[in-house]
Amino acid sequence: MAVIEGGNIIEGSELVGTYTVDGTPSNVAEEQTLAGVAHRGALLIDATNAVLYINTGTRAEPTWTVVGTQA
Repeated sequence: MAVIEGGNIIEGSELVGTYTVDGTPSNVAEEQTLAGVAHRGALLIDATNAVLYINTGTRAEPTWTVVGTQA
């Protein structure tokens, strides 16, 4: 669980966030979108195509999966 102290995120905490990108996120090794940043369960919004994704992988190797059925 994330710990916030004085408006700062404490290193080592696992804050699950929401991110926005323009275009479909990459799950390809070496090009993974937000690798090393987005924790498991983080949400990512593709602002270009209006699609919501969730990271079902790990922070080191995120796997961006479409949430539900979106048209």
